[in-house]
Amino acid sequence: MSYRVRTQSYSGPFDLLLQLVTRQRVTIGSISISEVANQYLEEVDRMADLDLDVASDFLLVASTLLDIKAASLVPDEPLLRRGEPEDEEDDLENLTPEEAREVLIARLIAYKQFRGAGAALGARMEAEGRMHPRTVGPDPEFLGLMPDYLEGITLRSLAVICADIDSRRETFLLEAEHIAPRRLPVALTIASVDRLVRRRGRVTFSELVDGQDDPETVVANFLAILELFKRGLVRVRQDEIFGEIDIAHVEGAEAYELDESVLAELDFDPTDELSEGDLS
Repeated sequence: MSYRVRTQSYSGPFDLLLQLVTRQRVTIGSISISEVANQYLEEVDRMADLDLDVASDFLLVASTLLDIKAASLVPDEPLLRRGEPEDEEDDLENLTPEEAREVLIARLIAYKQFRGAGAALGARMEAEGRMHPRTVGPDPEFLGLMPDYLEGITLRSLAVICADIDSRRETFLLEAEHIAPRRLPVALTIASVDRLVRRRGRVTFSELVDGQDDPETVVANFLAILELFKRGLVRVRQDEIFGEIDIAHVEGAEAYELDESVLAELDFDPTDELSEGDLS
């Protein structure tokens, strides 16, 4: 049953109480119980034609509010205990005004939560009520269209198929392109080129980089030639632009010496001879 008060629709005592709290424009946690009780009694007095069950619900809440209001008029001391409570209504009688206020607020919050959940379930039921699932199977002319994939399959043939699929599984290989290579210092390339030129007396740039596909190695060898030329350890000649570069050893020039820190970093023995391929 619903009762309209000031264009508001009410379906029960807590619903009415909730609307009154909303009308105060305050949060549920800051309810003035005495003011709500006065407003509640005014609303009950206006109800002339009311179902007896609904009226009893309203009166129960009204009496509870009156009890809380009366207790709020006396000093804030615990009421005399009336023995062990037998139900929830006896609990309210044995509470202080502040405790009773908290109980009522908790009930109001719980009611608001259940009412919201009920509204959501009702909306969902109404929406799904317009859906009609298919309850029959496919038409007879379509029954034979789906092939039987298990026709003629035995356990042995199924095991063979599984073994064949497993044998086709590709082996996962960890790619190494993302791993940066360890780069050798240019100083080591300079020493390699210097030893090679001293051993041969003359060498071309093409011979230095023969078989080297790495651009960084080619650049390192070119930088090594420039460094040796700057130090006066080699002579460099190029007859034409983009032509062959000839590198020749300078008689009497001192050998290029590697820095000890570079040797320590590479764990390299300076007495070891570098091969012609050790140019990077």
